[in-house]
Amino acid sequence: MRFERARACGILLFIVAASACEAADPAPTIGFYKLDDQRLTGETTVLGKDGGFSDFTVLVTVNPTGQVIAAEPIDNYQKLDPAPALALVRTWTFHPQTFDGKPVNAIGRVSISYRKQPIPPDTAIPFPMRDDADFEITLHRGACFGSCPDYSVTVHGDGLVEFDTGDDPSKGTAGQVHLEYNGHNVLLPGRHKANIDPAAAARLLDRFRAARFFGLRKEYFYGATDNPTQVLTVRIGKTSKTVTDYIGTMAGMPQSVVDLEEAVDAVTGTARWVDGNLQTLDELDAAHFEYHSPSAAMLAAALASKLRGYRQSEGTEKLLMELVDRRVPLDARIDGQVLRTILVRAAAMRGSDALFGKLAERDALAAVPRAALTEALNHVGCSVGIARALVKAGADPKAPGEDGTALTALRGSVATCEEHPDKELEMARTLIELGVPLEACDSLGWTALMGCDSPELVKLLLALPCCNTMRECPMRTEHK
Repeated sequence: MRFERARACGILLFIVAASACEAADPAPTIGFYKLDDQRLTGETTVLGKDGGFSDFTVLVTVNPTGQVIAAEPIDNYQKLDPAPALALVRTWTFHPQTFDGKPVNAIGRVSISYRKQPIPPDTAIPFPMRDDADFEITLHRGACFGSCPDYSVTVHGDGLVEFDTGDDPSKGTAGQVHLEYNGHNVLLPGRHKANIDPAAAARLLDRFRAARFFGLRKEYFYGATDNPTQVLTVRIGKTSKTVTDYIGTMAGMPQSVVDLEEAVDAVTGTARWVDGNLQTLDELDAAHFEYHSPSAAMLAAALASKLRGYRQSEGTEKLLMELVDRRVPLDARIDGQVLRTILVRAAAMRGSDALFGKLAERDALAAVPRAALTEALNHVGCSVGIARALVKAGADPKAPGEDGTALTALRGSVATCEEHPDKELEMARTLIELGVPLEACDSLGWTALMGCDSPELVKLLLALPCCNTMRECPMRTEHK
């Protein structure tokens, strides 16, 4: 059966079987672009002799009962053996798909992770016996080309926790360049101490014993760039062992090592210094922190940056809300920007109704410039309430930004409502009602219809007088 890209209203990547247009096939084939979130059963990882740095993509066709009836590899740039992935996806089952209320064959992309078969630890190497509290465990997380936090944390057998972002690197070194452009990516850099229950430290050490840590290799290194390095060190008495992980699971490192890294963070509570949470607030209170000071404003701005970043923590949002409650100075200026504007933008982008509501209670919206409100609307998260409040406060829904509008942000691989698909249609209807233009384009020159991978959203947009939506897109001819 021949397929072609649907051209109605400029829909891109919405594939429809030609015969379906003639209503000759009782089960037409509809392109959904991605189908990963429709999978019901099936493993998603291939273990073998080779590992892939990025996921392997397979184009699958799923029949109306949810069974895979066809599979083929896409863009095998890493030259991986496609056979294991194709065999794997053929065992998957999916939610049966419908379009316009009728069963369809669905064609779309799914992702498979290739991992090198883990190299088991050497069981002949014993784990040293613990002598009371004479042990310590250290985790160092290194920088990357991005927002990776850079710090070390050590937990001692007596429960003492020491956190350190280290001394600033020497001028002219690669470390100094990274620090200048990216920082430590830690909310509270410097040296900090805390105490945990010694029994918790002992249980953490038992996890290292169960993973046969001393029988692991010294280093697991995968040949790629720009990623962080993790280093775990365990000292028991006079015996120590260090394991270095650089994308190690791609190089045969057992998953248990990653689990141990995460366990060290969880037991020692590094989130209080790295991302911020209510434990951070306890420490600030204990230190008699002045919440009306410029330092508090800088802390709030740093939290807002984390709230908008790739690493998002629920604790970060809660801490920021507490700072607002404690009257952090919203009129303070941070790097030329007023704090209230920074916080309103961050709350809008995150779609945080709770934080946005607290800011509104402090009349923050009334003092934010219209241009900033409009920018916040164009990047608003999956919140109908925030979108309405921004327009009511003065945001111009008819003024798209360089990246498009909140409507164009609803579709695509990093969709605004990706984590809340049940809210997508309500969000689209609200934005249209508020006056967000259907013909507006994003940075690729695509309208909200172009590249849309949600049949429900496409159906909604097609019902509107939008068939000339490509007219104002300057890059139209490049993306037919």
